[in-house]
Amino acid sequence: MGINEFIKTARRGIAMCMAAVFILTALAACGTGKVRMPDGDINEKNLDEVCAVLKDAGLSNIDVFETWVRDYLDGGYENADASGFCDADCRMTVTLLAGDFIECERPEPEYGGTYLMFDLEAIENQPEYSVLKDKKALFTTLFGEMPIPESGFSAAFTENLEKHGIRFGGDKFSVISIVIKAYEEETAFVGHTGLLIDCRENGDIGSDYLFVEKIAFNDVYKATPVKGDEELVRLLSARPDYMPAEGDPNTLIYKNAELIGEIAR
Repeated sequence: MGINEFIKTARRGIAMCMAAVFILTALAACGTGKVRMPDGDINEKNLDEVCAVLKDAGLSNIDVFETWVRDYLDGGYENADASGFCDADCRMTVTLLAGDFIECERPEPEYGGTYLMFDLEAIENQPEYSVLKDKKALFTTLFGEMPIPESGFSAAFTENLEKHGIRFGGDKFSVISIVIKAYEEETAFVGHTGLLIDCRENGDIGSDYLFVEKIAFNDVYKATPVKGDEELVRLLSARPDYMPAEGDPNTLIYKNAELIGEIAR
């Protein structure tokens, strides 16, 4: 074979390989009928994809979640004084989607703290969030202030779960709780929470898990692909809001009742 014929044959082989790669990629993206993994802030372009992932995980009230996100995207929170609209936060979002799967045998009969007062005000006074009223006891028992026991800060969250008989259900998702020591108080609280969705059986969507969260009041909803617990811990550890104050114990990250990481100064 001459050099010119060899070059032509090689070019034809490369072209055929590129065509095969293109076809396989297209089939992976479209032919399975599965959703693609969204990444970053939840917006009008990826909201349907996020809701499809939540539905596949078996979560509840996805239609209400979609309404909350659209309200946020429409800027209703910016006109709260005029419209009466009050935005949701991370705890309200997790309770909406996963509250039906969290059992609490012995809830606190009455909430006596202050940390959740804005959450409870929204739930009590805003019709958009009235769906959470029947979950208030679970809400305050799981997320509100909890005493730090003699055995130390690291036992506060798990002892609170045991004391109140709190158990997490759901096969395809886990509740992520970031537990922080209260400033100048001997109590702990859930400073942030979100849902880690197991997407390993949800087709070729680019990652094993999706972390869905509402960052804070008047802040974005996010859906972030992660490969597993370690990558999630790195993601959360990079946020300064969860850093412990100087002299305080490390912030703790739980997946349901399992400690999966710490955030240190």
